[in-house]
Amino acid sequence: MSFSSNVLSIEKQGQVGIVWLDRESKYNALSTELWSAIPHALDALCEDGEIGAIILAGRGKHFCAGIDLAEDGLSQHKKAKARSKAEANIQQLGNTQKFQQAISALAECALPVIGVVQGFCLGAGVDLITACDIRIASACSVFSVRETRLGLVADVGTLQRLPKILNAGHVAELAYTGKDIKADRAEKIGLVNDVYESAEATMEAGMALAQEIAGNSPMAVRGTKFILRQSENLTDEQSLMINGMYTMMTSLESNDLQEGIMAFSERRPAKFTGS
Repeated sequence: MSFSSNVLSIEKQGQVGIVWLDRESKYNALSTELWSAIPHALDALCEDGEIGAIILAGRGKHFCAGIDLAEDGLSQHKKAKARSKAEANIQQLGNTQKFQQAISALAECALPVIGVVQGFCLGAGVDLITACDIRIASACSVFSVRETRLGLVADVGTLQRLPKILNAGHVAELAYTGKDIKADRAEKIGLVNDVYESAEATMEAGMALAQEIAGNSPMAVRGTKFILRQSENLTDEQSLMINGMYTMMTSLESNDLQEGIMAFSERRPAKFTGS
């Protein structure tokens, strides 16, 4: 599990991998160095065959205060050397696409990713958690799709993924107003699954949930996420066909299925191998 970064760290606890946003003094605001490290961190954890689920969390009191405007922020395109405005715009679009791909790595990760939130989850922080499969939060959490208050259109994932999580009215309210909402409202509208009293309790709950997922067949869990992802852009008929073929070629031919059936009949915990 080879990975190194000054602003992002990874940790393994049993069958659970943790990706830590590691800029505590900056409230884990996303610098280019930080967001560009996310795909590499996920790859390192996924390559470890013992890990069955991943947690995304932030060091310190806050999950993520958004993009780091002070360090490299939104004026980065002005630094690019270009022969014309058109060329500068193409360069800026390329930078934006790299940012988008880094956030999308969470959604595209082969393993389930659980976002564990405490404190601020603003702007790009919402981009991060909407790319996660599951979100939980501490009672002190504050969420905001902050971009309209800065004069921006959010462009790295929130406007694409939030409508798949919330109903249209809630999406519109959050995106148009840029307002802050507390954890109880986030839970009420379905942005997070559960809210816990403290950051410590939230992390404990996240670990317990990740361990529960990781205790299942690795092949079945990865396959389930694959089908859920593929089904987003398919008709029910197309998805059912792919689902049937995938299950036939993988689960039905796996050692894990045989172990699961045997463990059930013997009334004991299954010992899955992912094979």
